[in-house]
Amino acid sequence: MRRRGLLLGALLLAVIVGAGCDDPGPGGTTPTPPSGIRGTVLLGPTCPLNHEPGSSEPVPCLTPYSARLAIVDAEGQAVTHVTSAGDGTFQVDLPPGEYTVAPENGDPYPFAQSLPVVVVAGEYTEIQVNYDTGIR
Repeated sequence: MRRRGLLLGALLLAVIVGAGCDDPGPGGTTPTPPSGIRGTVLLGPTCPLNHEPGSSEPVPCLTPYSARLAIVDAEGQAVTHVTSAGDGTFQVDLPPGEYTVAPENGDPYPFAQSLPVVVVAGEYTEIQVNYDTGIR
């Protein structure tokens, strides 16, 4: 009887210790936390630049913009496309690595520069894509 109690105690201890273990065991995989790029697309200026009273700095008129963006890998291959929502926001899940966000441009406007982005495991890299309307 004492031996059975010791075996049950050892078994219980093994279960408790094993429950806190992060090792999935042979052939198992640990889920990778999500990563990628998220950001906002803005269009501007959408009106002639104005000056705040008492300031010489122009106040830009910026508007959220729905735009199609290509996500290009380090080899120059488009891996996916994403379109920003009406409020200008977007998010795309990607594995860690170096990418370029290549905005679709008009001819000649609206126009936005491509942006280099580094995605780190388990994180979303935040960016802002600025489209120029050409209004001055």
